[in-house]
Amino acid sequence: MEDLKGHLQCQTPTQGSDIWYWNNSKNHEFSVKCVKASLGQQLDLNSSTYEFGWNNWVSNKCIMFVWRAIEEKIASATALRNRGLNVQEIVCKTCGADEESAEHILLKCNFAKRTWEMVTSWLKIPMVNVNGSLKDILMEINEIQRSRSMRKAIHAVAIQTMWHLWKTRNERVFKGRQGKVQIVMEEIKETSYQGVKQRSKHDSISRQEWWDFNVIL
Repeated sequence: MEDLKGHLQCQTPTQGSDIWYWNNSKNHEFSVKCVKASLGQQLDLNSSTYEFGWNNWVSNKCIMFVWRAIEEKIASATALRNRGLNVQEIVCKTCGADEESAEHILLKCNFAKRTWEMVTSWLKIPMVNVNGSLKDILMEINEIQRSRSMRKAIHAVAIQTMWHLWKTRNERVFKGRQGKVQIVMEEIKETSYQGVKQRSKHDSISRQEWWDFNVIL
């Protein structure tokens, strides 16, 4: 407040009405051309963009969570610290090997790595690159040599995997419960099955077929 008062005291009011100034223009005049030029100085317009896949075979809650996690917007220890909260301990409470970021919780923690190993084995696809990023995983899935519906199903499983890894982390942090990969795996199978069963046209798939991932979509 004192800084604000100091700035205001340095300002000399002038006669006439207020007007808008566009600082990125020499003449202080706004134009679309000036906006484009300003953005062009800050962005690489030739770089490829990442488009987040909005999968309607997954609940909005889960898909929104992953969307926020990609941008490090979920309430991990490092994110809370970066927002100015006094977080005493930011090291992962599961492995203790690194700071607890969204990427660490959902991909690089030892618990997450073991979970992804089981998920990819179940889906009969190559192991995801746990040394990459959350974007990398989803992009890898979009490039798998499967039918469009199969890729969408695998993408739905990936979303559910991240969601259940986060739930397991919260159980550990807030309730002191240590998660088990096998239990998380069962939850991923069941919730992804219910999502595909209820939200897609493939409602004839049996639970056993899905749990064995013996499906053709």
